[in-house]
Amino acid sequence: MTPIKNLSLLTTKLKKLIIYRDFLEDQLIKKILKIIKQLKTDSSNSPELIDDYYYLYSQLIEFGVNKKINGNLWQSYLLNKLLTAKNIFTLSSERLGSKLGSSLQQAALHDLKIIQELYHLDLNSLAELLATEPPKLIQNFTPVETEKKSTQALEQLHKNFKQGAIKQLSKELIDYYHQQGAAKLNQYKAFRWSSKQGLVGINNPDPIEFSDLIGYHQQQKKLIENTQIFLNKQRANNVLLIGASGTGKSSSVKALVNKFAQAGLRLLEINKQQLRELPQILELLKKRGLYFIIFMDDLSFEDFETEYKYLKAIMEGGSEVKPKNVLFYATSNRRNLIKEKWSDRDPESGEIHPGDGREERHSLVERFGLTIRYQSPDQQEYLKIIEKLAAKEQLPIAKEKLREEALQWELWNNGRSGRTAQQFINHLKGRLALQNSKT
Repeated sequence: MTPIKNLSLLTTKLKKLIIYRDFLEDQLIKKILKIIKQLKTDSSNSPELIDDYYYLYSQLIEFGVNKKINGNLWQSYLLNKLLTAKNIFTLSSERLGSKLGSSLQQAALHDLKIIQELYHLDLNSLAELLATEPPKLIQNFTPVETEKKSTQALEQLHKNFKQGAIKQLSKELIDYYHQQGAAKLNQYKAFRWSSKQGLVGINNPDPIEFSDLIGYHQQQKKLIENTQIFLNKQRANNVLLIGASGTGKSSSVKALVNKFAQAGLRLLEINKQQLRELPQILELLKKRGLYFIIFMDDLSFEDFETEYKYLKAIMEGGSEVKPKNVLFYATSNRRNLIKEKWSDRDPESGEIHPGDGREERHSLVERFGLTIRYQSPDQQEYLKIIEKLAAKEQLPIAKEKLREEALQWELWNNGRSGRTAQQFINHLKGRLALQNSKT
């Protein structure tokens, strides 16, 4: 059979995809199909076909650089598309795992056999038919000379495709989707909400870990334990972290997703204006197989703002039930979240039952089953944080000098807090580096 007939047979098989039909809409796969189709009739040195061929290469190189992929770019591109696909098989695998029905598994197996042939497509064979010199670099691509980066999932897929172990591959894909999620959920671990786009992945989430946070170990222990209970499919509490600014409340929540992302935890950050959209958000999340913390940072309400009622109703007491795979975590500098005025306590304010108003304001906090308090450090605690941060950065400065400058810094700037300590260390590190560069 001639090379062009082999390629034509591949295009026919691709049209028989059942589950992964979105592959046919992929721009690079469409470009390959177009080249093969036109090769049947056009001359091999058609300028348009040559242009399409090198466009294909340019896009693969861009993919390799952006994803930091080593090795065969075409094969990795195809497998990355497989891992991030969103269809009835991947979404069902995410929710059901090993309980997935055999019919869906058979349909996926049918498609994987076809995709395996596409995986083994040698782009150099297209170059020969086009009578052009094929670039060699995408066969063994290295975006950075010193970097050897590839995910375990991608490496295992390569192994199974090369060995022809399609049945094993199907089982491993089901496990992968079940543990790491399908589509966006295995590409990102933190999201923000968009009214138009839904879940929007955060490309550069804060990489902070609990080992980076100094102090507040008891608070962190409570937060971690509650999250572990949640991930263990037991009833856990919504959490409110209250305390002074800069004490590490938000950082603690962000550290959670870095610690438990591989266990299926995802973070979705919303603002208080989006609380009206909670029914829509929850309708989406309850259909997914992973676990979500809906995170509201620096949450507080003025006395005229009523968005908190949407949150209160969903957390407890409303007709809309919170899904089992969702918890609410919030941070605030206010103890009661809703602003209080002296007139609220004034018996002559005009309100017949002023106590009812106070109960209404306090009721939101009560919906958070676990309240964790982060107090501002005293002077000794502040200096202890400074010393640990300085030791971590290996700053060449005497202890007494360090403590003296740290106390001056907190007086001149934002008072004592973990954030202030980190800002001082950043300044000190930069200043010492500048002094060294001048000597």
